[in-house]
Amino acid sequence: GKTPVHLRIRESRDYSDWRRDVFIRDKFTCRECGKTHVYIEAHHIKSFSRFPELRFDRNNGLTLCEECHSKTDNFKKG
Repeated sequence: GKTPVHLRIRESRDYSDWRRDVFIRDKFTCRECGKTHVYIEAHHIKSFSRFPELRFDRNNGLTLCEECHSKTDNFKKG
């Protein structure tokens, strides 16, 4: 979940760089529905909390719009 340690990580430079790299790779486009010019989020394919070794691996990230992100299995669960 979003423990103080996880929140600190999510506010870190490494996390910011990971998000930027995922967005750039995906051309700021939702990989699920293809929407552009909407609010996008970086989604961890393998859970942020259960796979700490993959937190900053850009291959473990997808750009998703809010709507598609809310439909993922691990949305808001860590």
